[in-house]
Amino acid sequence: MQDQAQESTTSATPEFHTLDMRGYLCPQPLIKTRRLWKTLAAGEQFQVLVDNDIAHLNLVSFLDDQGAAPSVQKEGDDCWVIVATRAADSAISNATVMTKQTANTTLSIALGQQPASYIVVLKSDCMGHGDDDLGRLLVKGYLNTLRELDNKPSAIILYNGGALVANQGSGSEATLKALEEDGVDVIVCGACVDFFAIKETLAAGRISNMYEIAEKIAHTGHVVYP
Repeated sequence: MQDQAQESTTSATPEFHTLDMRGYLCPQPLIKTRRLWKTLAAGEQFQVLVDNDIAHLNLVSFLDDQGAAPSVQKEGDDCWVIVATRAADSAISNATVMTKQTANTTLSIALGQQPASYIVVLKSDCMGHGDDDLGRLLVKGYLNTLRELDNKPSAIILYNGGALVANQGSGSEATLKALEEDGVDVIVCGACVDFFAIKETLAAGRISNMYEIAEKIAHTGHVVYP
């Protein structure tokens, strides 16, 4: 479980870096690898250690897109060692990104649209249906991933069980604070705060009312309910 994982360790030499992400669930291995990638110079090598197949597949896909020529070696039953090299000048990466950006821009122009502005609404502390523990992990992963996006939401609205995500001990309060520092307006339903009696333990966001929440949802171009 991610909550039980030890802190990741990154060690580096002038030419080689190791990122140990064993014990971490997606999307943390990918997020940490992207952060490491941004610090590397052309030609620098690195390896990432993961202990689940989904993380391994996601990392290989990401590194392929960057032109990093990843190689994979499996050690034992539950460890993948992915070795890659930062491509010179990130030529392939840049070409891939530019192709995607050009396609998106062309589509937006064709539709007469500007880059999408959106808000996120969390109406539960779980994402999806099936298992609540998994749902809470997915919420944490989703919020962590939002931090990595260039196009962040203008606001995150939390109501009903979603208000609990901003409470102390949720595991997501630090991420919400960081998103606030990034300029995202985190809004928590006041009636929900009162219902769950969490006013004194609210760790992130600002308390608001249903009028403002309804107005924001009505006037925002795109609303995401993850």
